[in-house]
Amino acid sequence: MEKHFCTTVYVFSPASEKFLLIKHKKLGKWMEPGGHIEENEDPEEAAIRETLEETGLHVKLVGERYPEETDYIRPLALQKHIIKPDHIHMDIAYVAVPIDNESEIIINDRETDGIKWFSLEEILDDNFETFDDVKFWCKEIRNNMELC
Repeated sequence: MEKHFCTTVYVFSPASEKFLLIKHKKLGKWMEPGGHIEENEDPEEAAIRETLEETGLHVKLVGERYPEETDYIRPLALQKHIIKPDHIHMDIAYVAVPIDNESEIIINDRETDGIKWFSLEEILDDNFETFDDVKFWCKEIRNNMELC
């Protein structure tokens, strides 16, 4: 069985109270930016890199920090996504806030079919094309804004 460690980032704007989602080219659904952790890269580095590559936006990861010796942010979640029966993604999820102007997002049309800021109400709509975990985590983040 093939397993890959990946990272995803729920980018939340405290100013607009919206989430930045991309429309995944292969899956055809709105979801958080993310991707594979590369060799010699830690999950936080991968999270920041993947967000920049997919959105053009510089972000700051937010959340509780582990003890100073490690200085890592506690991830929002660790999830297992079964891509195929013999292919699994172990996904380390983070919350981030933009440090760039939020309007300066750039679509990466190699990997995505769209990019947009959405309110929680839009994401939770029954007709919104996303995954249940995206709805769950966006709701958790919005209801616990002290994470940001």
